[in-house]
Amino acid sequence: MPFYNSSSKFIESLSKYAPNSFYYEWLNHPEPGDYWQKLSPNLDGVDLPMLHIGGWFDTYLRGNLRLYKEMANRSNFPQHLIVGPWAHLPWGRKVGARDFGAEAVSPVDRLQVRWFDQFLKEIDSGLLDKPPVYLFEMGSNQWRYFDTWLSDNQKSYCLFSTGLASVRDDSGTLIPQSESSDQLPLLSSATDVFVHDPWRPVPALGGHATIPAGSFNRSTLDSRTDILTYTSAPFAEDLSLMGDVAVEIFCYADKSSFDLCAVLSEVLPNGIVYNFTQGYATVSLGQEITPVRIELQPTCMKITKGNGLRLSLSAACFPAYPVNPGTGVSSAAMSLMEAQIITLTVNCGGNLTSKVLLPIT
Repeated sequence: MPFYNSSSKFIESLSKYAPNSFYYEWLNHPEPGDYWQKLSPNLDGVDLPMLHIGGWFDTYLRGNLRLYKEMANRSNFPQHLIVGPWAHLPWGRKVGARDFGAEAVSPVDRLQVRWFDQFLKEIDSGLLDKPPVYLFEMGSNQWRYFDTWLSDNQKSYCLFSTGLASVRDDSGTLIPQSESSDQLPLLSSATDVFVHDPWRPVPALGGHATIPAGSFNRSTLDSRTDILTYTSAPFAEDLSLMGDVAVEIFCYADKSSFDLCAVLSEVLPNGIVYNFTQGYATVSLGQEITPVRIELQPTCMKITKGNGLRLSLSAACFPAYPVNPGTGVSSAAMSLMEAQIITLTVNCGGNLTSKVLLPIT
């Protein structure tokens, strides 16, 4: 059942069987704020060499990168970052339905030994001879070195549609903004409409926020009529991405609150669709048309020549995220019977063009 029951029986059971649990308290604090800030460690006075380790499908990657960026900006000591094609655990070559090859086998154990030799035993391990950012590039399945985490390298891909992106693969398209400007006379504005049913929510499939994590073939999932898909033409050259990813979606709904899940995938010529990053947001807009910005999981990905890029939009990703009841009240305080069916509208083209912001290198 997609909702947490807030009845007296639920509270009574929680008090009886989990008296020391923070579960219900956490549900009532779904967003960053004072509650979480008081629980967070204060590292303002900490400055020492740090080896930051993460995975592209790790739930905690954003925290890893936030700390790395902060320390790299203020520390007097080396700050190194390594991110592989892994979930939180294990760190192997296979995650989800994809095998990223022998290069993806974790080098972390040996790297940690070199790190300890360098900074605890004062042995020159050669660690400082290479750039500090060491990232696994999915797609090419090779490790790449960078001098720093790249920023300000986002380029826009615009969403266009015939208005049938919920039912046809060829209706919704992604076009580079530079090309779309030249084609604006040919690309009229349109809206895509889809219906979210809380009793039949879009299920989670891989990514970083559910188990099993990783990359899966979502071609069957994308055929649902409560998912909008926007797909680029096959790329004539390799497209390399590294950094922060976001989408800006002009949309509105017929209810006071709704959710948006954005998934980016690589589309192979044989029709297989492999997700590689996603993001999620809870929105309260009413009838006002405002761009919703969703920060996706950062990534390092090469989309090889001949493959395409797809954005999938839905109003749920259950059970990775609780289903929005559409009432403006937290799902923790709602029962399933109170949930509302939500009709969402996404604008494409014209003056309200929704976009994908890609960190192209």
